[in-house]
Amino acid sequence: MMRDYQRSKNNKYILPTAVYHQTLWQIRDYYRLKAEADAILEASPAPPDGQPRGTDTSDMVASKAERRENTLAKIKILDDNKIAIPEEYREGIWNNIQFGSAYPLDADRTTYGRYKSMFVFNVAKDFYLL
Repeated sequence: MMRDYQRSKNNKYILPTAVYHQTLWQIRDYYRLKAEADAILEASPAPPDGQPRGTDTSDMVASKAERRENTLAKIKILDDNKIAIPEEYREGIWNNIQFGSAYPLDADRTTYGRYKSMFVFNVAKDFYLL
């Protein structure tokens, strides 16, 4: 089982525990969001089953566009914050959050931890979890 530890010493990006975990799961939801954004384009309504329905007409295209726009906005927040991580630490931090991988040995754990804390804090702020 993966442990989600938030650094508490020398961390100016400390979050409430619940917010920290919510943010990690928002980040881990990245690949599902990408798949959902693509699936919205290809989705079609279910075939009619012969049962009567209400008389209201809804704009299916507009509702799909709105749903896709919301999904793409979440993806953009994650992408923008990921790019803010220095390139040499980006993959190590991303893999640590997504897959629980250990940090690469090219830099100290503290350095990776500092940038991870900053990344998670900024994502939480952009998702209005703070």
